[in-house]
Amino acid sequence: MKKLLFILIVLGTMSCNITQLYEPKFTIGMEETEFKHLNRYATKVYGDQTGVVIYRTYNEVTEAYKFFLFEKQKLVKFQEGAYKDDYRFF
Repeated sequence: MKKLLFILIVLGTMSCNITQLYEPKFTIGMEETEFKHLNRYATKVYGDQTGVVIYRTYNEVTEAYKFFLFEKQKLVKFQEGAYKDDYRFF
């Protein structure tokens, strides 16, 4: 009985921290390959021949989009938005 109670407490504690599962992991200046490895659900939404690439993530819990601007394979800017095409305002 004590084991069952302990398991329920652990599961209850873990469920309160579910928003961290949806948050992207990043630091300004990180490499694009490292970002893609840590954030497998990031979607590439823009790329051009000058080396500018923009990735987007979506958090279903907070219903927010996050955009990541890479220049020459380095993360230089981060921005949040309410719509999936808000990356156009970079």
